[in-house]
Amino acid sequence: MKDIILKGDKNGFSVLMDDKANYVNAFKKLKELIMQQNVESTNENDDVIYFTVKTGRRLLTDEQKDGIREFFDQYPQLELKDIQSDVEDKVKVAEILKANKMNIESGIVRSGQKLDYEGDLIFLGTLHRDAQICTTGSIYILGEVNGIVQAGYPDNTKAAIFGNLQNVDQLRIADVIEIVTDDNKKDFQAGKFAFIDDLHSISVDDLTNYKDRLNDLGKRTG
Repeated sequence: MKDIILKGDKNGFSVLMDDKANYVNAFKKLKELIMQQNVESTNENDDVIYFTVKTGRRLLTDEQKDGIREFFDQYPQLELKDIQSDVEDKVKVAEILKANKMNIESGIVRSGQKLDYEGDLIFLGTLHRDAQICTTGSIYILGEVNGIVQAGYPDNTKAAIFGNLQNVDQLRIADVIEIVTDDNKKDFQAGKFAFIDDLHSISVDDLTNYKDRLNDLGKRTG
């Protein structure tokens, strides 16, 4: 395979960089190819030509990406849309896995304690009054809960809390707080889930309606 291959379509050009080629040589050939395209687009009335650089399984450094962007900046008639790779940076992958992690907690959280998690949480344990569990994702309560339950910390408004919550002290989703009292505790029963509604307050609905609520949420935040 050549170090650089140019493919065009109605949306512009894709520059395919051989991920096994020497990067210095490949970048040199990329510059030669782009300069040739610029020579062919010298009329200021010509439409801007868009390019996407695809590096296959080669992950470029920030410095290499900046070098490509700076080179394209020299040619007003040529615009770099994106630099794409078939692989992800290890740090980004770790962040994605962390955010989507499913935690399981089966212990006792005693009064005054607070447990923090990344991702979703299945709680099988016992949460004493004045104790707190907090996570960035959703919470599925299958144990006994009497304290504070915080989902979507700090600003994940798509998070929800599921389970029998009628004995909980407080429900929190993102920055919204709902205090459970004798007057409203009947709403927080098994087969229910709590979520943030259109008015940015916590509402409770039957689990059978969760799919519809999820679709509504996607429309609001999409």
